[in-house]
Amino acid sequence: MIKINVVGAYGETNFGDDLLMCVFENFFLKEFQNIELNFVGEPNQYANKLLVNSSYLKPHFLPDWEVYGGGTQFFAFQEMNTTSVFEKIIIAVNNPKILKNKIRSIFFKNQSNCSKIAFLGFGIGPFYDNQKAISNAKEKVAAANYVGVRDEVSKSYCDQWKVDANLGADVVFSSYFKLLNVNKKESTSTKRKLGIIVRDWDWEESGKKYIHNLIEFYESYSEVELQFIVFAPSKDKNWIKELKNKNTLIWDPEKYSIEIFLNKLNDFDGFISARYHGAIIGALLQKPVICIEIEPKLKILTEQVPEIKLWKKPFDINELVTLVQQLDYEVNYEISLVERKLKSDAMLLDFKRKFNQTR
Repeated sequence: MIKINVVGAYGETNFGDDLLMCVFENFFLKEFQNIELNFVGEPNQYANKLLVNSSYLKPHFLPDWEVYGGGTQFFAFQEMNTTSVFEKIIIAVNNPKILKNKIRSIFFKNQSNCSKIAFLGFGIGPFYDNQKAISNAKEKVAAANYVGVRDEVSKSYCDQWKVDANLGADVVFSSYFKLLNVNKKESTSTKRKLGIIVRDWDWEESGKKYIHNLIEFYESYSEVELQFIVFAPSKDKNWIKELKNKNTLIWDPEKYSIEIFLNKLNDFDGFISARYHGAIIGALLQKPVICIEIEPKLKILTEQVPEIKLWKKPFDINELVTLVQQLDYEVNYEISLVERKLKSDAMLLDFKRKFNQTR
């Protein structure tokens, strides 16, 4: 029996990351035999409810493989210090005040005992010329036994570092995520309903400027029905305060299952999204999507899936109005989504081949 840890920003009440966790579980349970699967994230009990046949934060679990599943693992914004999953773990282990990470530290203090490391469907950057962050990322990625990235920019970093990396796609695009039992929405109103998926943004000022303009758009634009959506209530605390008296849909894993929340999202006719996975899910639901360019990965997504539109910095309200007025509610994503699915599946199955070769 081979033991596998799948590590990510799971259990943080972020719908995108929780969905990633479920997709990775589906992949491993479907494609692998004789494995024991354990997920590692924040110590929140609700994560267990989302899993089918895996453990979550199992004590003293010593893995043969440590798989970093999705997300942006290494980055550094202009106004922030170097940041990575590894460094967050080190801070948590060394800081006794961070009690919520006490359980998590059990796993990573024994990380040296893990013989194999893989990165799957993850992103790298931006770094804004932060050499310390670049050096850290290069060292960690180069030491991995398998690297599969989600976009061309991440692949270019690996190429520069002479790291062999498979260019895949985000695993939510893969065939291991299926929109099971998501009801086809029949519109009963002549007025379209758009969901505005928001997130707090404290990494750098140019991206943060969208917040004021988006609120002004919400308060002034009346041609469609608008409703805010919060994917990560424990992280987006500023937005939660801002939306206290506004009509808002909030991901609550104690209240919703993944399937139920997807059906809630399917009630919308389209989306304006500051969250990467919000835009991906909108496209998979065959809804028109406008990405908000708060960070590079949202712009990258619009290049990968050109049917998704981009509200560019500096976030002119008139530009957003034009984008909303031009939304195509009969948008056809077929070609773009098939390409993304093939790339994601090929990356995951390539990792399976590598895994089997090392057994």
